[in-house]
Formats: sequence, C-alpha cells, structure tokens
Amino acid sequence: TAISWTGGKDCNLALLYAKRDSSLDPRYLVVFRISEQAFHAHPIPLMRKQAESLGLELLFVDFPEGTTDYFQAYVDGIRNLHDTYGITTISTGDMDLVGTMERNWMERCCEAAGINVHLPLWAINREEALNIMIEG
Repeated sequence: TAISWTGGKDCNLALLYAKRDSSLDPRYLVVFRISEQAFHAHPIPLMRKQAESLGLELLFVDFPEGTTDYFQAYVDGIRNLHDTYGITTISTGDMDLVGTMERNWMERCCEAAGINVHLPLWAINREEALNIMIEG
C-alpha cells in the first residue's frame, strides 16, 4: 500500500487509518508532482524527513513540464508504481470533491490503472477528523 503524500494533515490521517487496517500494509509515501518545479504543498526536504521518521520509502511520480493530459499521466504513473514496487492500493486523504469534479480523482485514476483506492476520509465529518488527529 502507498499513501498519496503531500506532507499535510489529511494524508497523515489517511496513513493512520491505513496502518490500523489489517488488510493494508503501508510501505510507501507517493508524491505526484510536475518535474523540476517547486512542490506546492509542503517542502520536499520536510517530506523526506517525514518518510524517514515513519520508516517508509518516499517515491515520486514526476510529470513532464507541459503535460496536458493529467489523467493519463496519473494512470501511467500509478501503473508504473504497480509494476515497479508491486503497489496494489493507494490510500488518500481526500475528503470531498474538488471544484467541478463529479467523482474522486484518485478513484478514477486508480480504477483506470487497475489498482485499488482506499478513501478512509471520504465524506468524513470535519470535526470527527480533527478529533481523530488530536487523539491519535
């Protein structure tokens, strides 16, 4: 199992859920990013430290600058994760739809790539999520 990773609270909570789920075995943190650009979430050095402290391997799925078909780029990247690392499930901290999307992005991409998606926070009550983070 891999956790789609930005270094923030939502993916950390998804990792907590994945670790508590006996059917999952989280081993990787995966950052999806545009190559050679500054990452727009948390700094990469911080994410490297997070992975190291968690004892997990940090992986990157890099998209070439100028990519226009992000759906296909994600699908190809996810397939590569499966082929290279044997990843069969990606867990995300997604809680809700973004913008005009009608379906969860990672759910669509993972389905097209032929692997499972784990959405432990999907439609979770925000106060409940906060309490879980505080209580651990």
